[in-house]
Amino acid sequence: MKIIIYGVGEEFNRFFSDSDFVQCLTSKKDLEIIGIADGNVSVQGNELCIANQAFKVCDIREFTRDSFDRIIITTQRYFNEIKSELIERGYEENNIDYIQALYWEAFFNIQIFDGKAGIEIGGPSDLFACIYPRCTSCDVVNFSPTTVWWKKTGDLYQYKSITLGNVIISDATEMYQIKNQTYDFLLSSNNLEHIANPLKALLEFSRILKNGGYVLILVPVKEETFDHDRPYTTFEHLLADYAADVGEDDMSHLHEIIEKHDYAMDPLCEGRENFIKRAQRNIENRCLHHHVFNESCLRQALNYSGFEVIEFGKMGSNFTVLGKKRGV
Repeated sequence: MKIIIYGVGEEFNRFFSDSDFVQCLTSKKDLEIIGIADGNVSVQGNELCIANQAFKVCDIREFTRDSFDRIIITTQRYFNEIKSELIERGYEENNIDYIQALYWEAFFNIQIFDGKAGIEIGGPSDLFACIYPRCTSCDVVNFSPTTVWWKKTGDLYQYKSITLGNVIISDATEMYQIKNQTYDFLLSSNNLEHIANPLKALLEFSRILKNGGYVLILVPVKEETFDHDRPYTTFEHLLADYAADVGEDDMSHLHEIIEKHDYAMDPLCEGRENFIKRAQRNIENRCLHHHVFNESCLRQALNYSGFEVIEFGKMGSNFTVLGKKRGV
C-alpha cells in the first residue's frame, strides 16, 4: 500500500524518529511511503529524511490520485479540519487516517476490537481514539467521579461525540461490581504506573476478561519522562507488594519520587514545593508514579496474571503491550 504522510509538526518528528516504527511500516505491513505533504507553504520545498530516504515536502495537490492509496495525517489537534479540507477537495474519507491508526495497524492487529465489548481503565485517552469507533461498546472504570483528566457528567461513558458504554466508579484493584469474564478486551493507557499494587490490578483485569480476551496496556518509557533518574521497578518488588496486599494509600515510594523527579520536565506540577503538596494528597488525585516499568518487568507481570504477551512495542514516549488471556 502506498501512503502519503500529511503534516511535519511535532507528532511527525515523534513517530518518524522511531526506527522501530518506520521499520514496521515498511516491512511488517508492506507499506510504502511515497511522499510528504503539508498545507503550510513555508515548509513546502524542505527536504526531510525517513529511513535514509529523502523526501521533499509538497503541496498535496502535487500528487496524482492514482499514485497513492492512503493519506496519513500526523496531527491530532487539526485532524478534523485537515480531513474535512481533503474531503472537500475530493479525496475519499475512508482513505484518510490519523498516524496512530497506522501505528495500531502496524504493531497490532487492530481488527481484534471490531464488534467486541470492552472496558477501559482510567479513560478516556486520545491514544485509543482509533479503537473506540471499532468496538460495539466500551465501559470505563475511574477511581473517582472527578479526576485530573476526567469528570463524570452522567452514567454514560463518552469520548467526544461517541457514546461508548457505562461509567463505573471503582479502584482498578477492586472492581467487585463487575462479574467474572464479562469483557472481550481491556484498555489501559498511562495508569498502571499510578497504581500502588499493579499485580492486584492485573489479576483483576484478567478476572473480568473472557478467556482469549485481549488487554492493551500503555505505560511511560522512563528515559523520555520526568522519571528518567528513577530505578526500574523489579518484578520481585511487585510480587512483594502483592503479597503484602499494599493499598492505594501506600506512600512508600514518596521520598524516592520527590528526590529523583525531574521538575523541569514536568511544568504542570509548578515546582518541587507544589509537587510535594499534591503528592501528599495522592489518595485524592492519584498523580504519583509509584512504579517505573521496563519490558522485562511488564512481561513477567502479565505472564503472572494469566496473559500471553502477543506484541510489545514503543509509540512515542510509551511502551505498548498487547496481551491475550490464557484459557482455563
